[in-house]
Amino acid sequence: MTDSERPNQTPQFEVPDLELEPVPRSIRQAAPTRAPNPSPLPAAAPVTTDLMFGATFDFGDELGDFELERTAQPNAQLATEPAPSAPVSGTVKRAPQAQPSVTTWRAPETAQLVFDPRELAILADYGDPPNNAALTIAYAYRVFARRRVLQRQLAPISAESAQAESERDASLAELARTLRPEIEQISEFRRFLAPVLEGELRAAARGQALNSINAQLGAHNAELDAEQAQVENQIQTAQRMESEAQRQCDEREENAERAQAKFKRAQIEMRGVTDPTQLGELEQRARALQPEALAAQSAFEHARQTLQQVRAGLETLRQNERKIARKRQAVGGAFQKEISARAEGLSEVELEQRSALAELARAVLAAPGAIAIPEASLERARSARERADPLFVRAEMFRRAIASYDAARARQGTRLAFTALGLTLVLISFKLIF
Repeated sequence: MTDSERPNQTPQFEVPDLELEPVPRSIRQAAPTRAPNPSPLPAAAPVTTDLMFGATFDFGDELGDFELERTAQPNAQLATEPAPSAPVSGTVKRAPQAQPSVTTWRAPETAQLVFDPRELAILADYGDPPNNAALTIAYAYRVFARRRVLQRQLAPISAESAQAESERDASLAELARTLRPEIEQISEFRRFLAPVLEGELRAAARGQALNSINAQLGAHNAELDAEQAQVENQIQTAQRMESEAQRQCDEREENAERAQAKFKRAQIEMRGVTDPTQLGELEQRARALQPEALAAQSAFEHARQTLQQVRAGLETLRQNERKIARKRQAVGGAFQKEISARAEGLSEVELEQRSALAELARAVLAAPGAIAIPEASLERARSARERADPLFVRAEMFRRAIASYDAARARQGTRLAFTALGLTLVLISFKLIF
């Protein structure tokens, strides 16, 4: 078979084992190390640093610009984890990712988290600190703008992380409650049970105090309820009396108006009569109508006074009703402050009790085989942990990215900006004055 008839195949290379000494230098600065006695390679396929599996990599300084999406994922390692050593053979091994809370079932230690500075720089996007003092103004503005954006992005992540931590403790506390009968039989867990029992005693005492103050408030409210019910009944009776008095007053007012109209009509007729006989009849008629008109007017006045008295009594009852409402509000205000304080104290001790139960569950999980753990409870705890840890790490990454700017250059730029602004204002003032 000729060379032209041979199929295109990827050249096979043998990479010799290299004995490299660990040198704390970057890839760009490291000098290539020769193997002691490398086997000769085929001349047709020289090994270079630019050809690897058909892909070209340029490690020089002339790297092109890449448009990176600023959604860096947390890539954290424990601070106590040793740095990856230089490979001693042709096979490159990746350092394992750290899992801080797999054995502890708690949030990772912040001091043990180490982030790639390049990832922090990409996320922060502050840019390189300028060497020129005049450029520090733009740098300070960039830091100010980016910090606001990052803080807005951090707020929901921090809230979600706090919620996830609460769910982690809640799942562990539920696990401890489920296993508590078995836990109490093992002496090794008694020191973890002590805070739980202490929290239960405090919770019971604070709950009893809260119930007592609520009972006192309930007793006062019951008395006020009885007074209010009595006043409401009296108001209803007074309203019915008011309606009746109003009806009688209206009727007697109409009677008085009719009687007064008859008497006035008789008097008017007397003025136009000249016949003595007819005049005498009209005078007699007028004298007969006058007592009726006076009596009707007197009855009307009496009905009106009665109506006023009923209305005054009704207004007094309504004032009593408002007084009871103010008294209820005053009693509620007097008790509400103490109730709020006692309820807050009860919530605090319940959180402490949940934390103690979570610690008890962690102790049980740290002693495998001591107690048979239900798979369902264990799975809930795992799910809560798998959700909480990445959120905690991501929130910490944002915090460190926010604080990763050059504070000295940012302060210098801020001072220069305010100085320039002050000089501008001075010049404008001089121009306006002169």
